[in-house]
Amino acid sequence: MAMRKAVLLGVFLILSVGPVSALSLCDYQAPETSLLDIGVSFAYHYLEDPERPGIEVNAGNISFSYSQIYSAPERGFSLEASGILGLQGLAVAEAVVEGNGAYRHYLNPEEPLFLFGGFDSRWRTGNPYLQPWFQVTAGLGYGRFNDVTPLAKAMLISEDLLRMGAIPASLSEDALMAVAREIGRRLEYEKLEDLVAAVEGIIETDAGVELDAPAVLAIENRILETGKERYCGGAIQAGVGYEILDPEGGSQDLVLHGSGDLAVAPEPRSQLLLRGGLSAALPWKDTYRATLAGDYDYEITGKAAFSASYSLEWIKGEGMAAPEDRHAAVFQLGLNLGGWDVALRLTFTKGPGDVAWTQEFSVTASIDLR
Repeated sequence: MAMRKAVLLGVFLILSVGPVSALSLCDYQAPETSLLDIGVSFAYHYLEDPERPGIEVNAGNISFSYSQIYSAPERGFSLEASGILGLQGLAVAEAVVEGNGAYRHYLNPEEPLFLFGGFDSRWRTGNPYLQPWFQVTAGLGYGRFNDVTPLAKAMLISEDLLRMGAIPASLSEDALMAVAREIGRRLEYEKLEDLVAAVEGIIETDAGVELDAPAVLAIENRILETGKERYCGGAIQAGVGYEILDPEGGSQDLVLHGSGDLAVAPEPRSQLLLRGGLSAALPWKDTYRATLAGDYDYEITGKAAFSASYSLEWIKGEGMAAPEDRHAAVFQLGLNLGGWDVALRLTFTKGPGDVAWTQEFSVTASIDLR
């Protein structure tokens, strides 16, 4: 309990810290947004003691995540998938796989009203998930997502140059927006040095100084930086769906489905994502599935990052007196220590019928010897 309170306090402090600026990242509007994030991790533990019969430990897990968002004035789509495979030996002992996607067609390029078609799916081994669940949905929605990474990079460039003493004060809001617009037009530049020169000119005019070679290199490094995309926006949508596969082999029902997504970048080093959804059978049969999930990551320094995620699921199936609920929370601190990549992870899980949370703490370290 004490560890849990300490973690929650740490999350609160991190959320509370950060530079205050009148210019918000979400003020930046990109003509097109395209974001992709893919992650894979693997862990395995094998132990055989010759003084004891059999193999003591022969287990591991593989986890993956995939997230893609595209948004343009006329259309957009989103895809998400995640899974964890628990291994015993070389066989899959348990599995949790989920995915969803949606295609949006905007009725007016100037307005965020759209028609959509999408799907939701999941599969878990073990009762009551005897087979995959798959549902398709169509309906109406409202909202957009916007890539604000160029403005985040512009703000970080200003911080870098101020810390180096290359500029006497932070860049003005107009200059930050101008730098962001140039970074957002990167594909229009044939050569990277032309883009860097354009950004350098904006900064020198605003700051009234001439940048030296280290400052120009710092600008180039920020422009080339990947893996720290930021975006803002949100969407709510509702429609009617059809259950193609039922996990318990039940009837294939029409369903009423609604969902909402929210993305907020509080400042250049952080990202908050929230998602919720609800599906209920039509006509009403007192069966439904509701989900709520949130992810937050914060770059503390160039060599330290914190992330937290939480997911909650309620399922009320036919014949159930009360809904089943599942909770999962993960807190991770990633450090780069003298070439070593170290991750400290704290995981809490709670399933149907559990009287208390299962707690797991792990530490991993790796080094690249090249």
